[in-house]
Amino acid sequence: MGARLGQHFLRDESVRDAVVGFAHARPGDLVLEIGPGRGALTGRLLAAGAAVTAVELDEVIAGKLPGMVGDAAANLQTINEDFLRLDLREFGPGPWLIVGNLPYAVGTPILQKLLTWNGWTRAVLMFQKEVGERIVAGPGGADYGLLSLSVRARADAELALEVPRAAFIPPPNVDSAVVVLTRRAAPRLPAAEEKAFWRLTKIAFTQRRKMAAGVLAKALGRPRAEVDAAFSAAGLEVSARPEEIPFDAWRALARALCS
Repeated sequence: MGARLGQHFLRDESVRDAVVGFAHARPGDLVLEIGPGRGALTGRLLAAGAAVTAVELDEVIAGKLPGMVGDAAANLQTINEDFLRLDLREFGPGPWLIVGNLPYAVGTPILQKLLTWNGWTRAVLMFQKEVGERIVAGPGGADYGLLSLSVRARADAELALEVPRAAFIPPPNVDSAVVVLTRRAAPRLPAAEEKAFWRLTKIAFTQRRKMAAGVLAKALGRPRAEVDAAFSAAGLEVSARPEEIPFDAWRALARALCS
């Protein structure tokens, strides 16, 4: 059942407690749990006094979940559905806390779906460790890329805990990481700038080992001198590669080169 859907059930008590602690759930809080599995986190969230809405793809597990949490099931709503197919607007304005031990195969799509929704304030999510490192990465290393930028556009992210594969049953082939995200009330990237920003960054990161100025000049059909001037105005060396360019500098470049 777990293997069929790529599920790895969390069994380490200390990790369970840490994840719930990171959520800061209090009595009366609304918690949206993605992939509750056998209720390892669900029960603790309910014990903290939160009202939990659990979205579970596996029909059998979804049906058994209320029985797994006992009397606390009065504060549990279970939705047997693929989270990626849900219309999050139906959950109302919240604010929601998000908690999830996410399947590796769909962790990034789930994150991207959450980032475009304004109904949550804090999210505590388990990813494959490699993905977690990319989510929180800053400029200057190989982990930094489009995923890092997409998260920074709308949230602050921290890699709060590394989780060994032995913490799960069945154990996965890789280690995991817990990422804590705090949604920004006002995105760092205004809606009016999104099209130009993502056009520019996607062009550059397709050739991340090359100097970004040369790649952009060629792709945009702009004179190299003009592109170099935009880099200098943004406080960048003209030799900078995409992974060396901070978020705000990308915004400046997009305004200068895609207007």
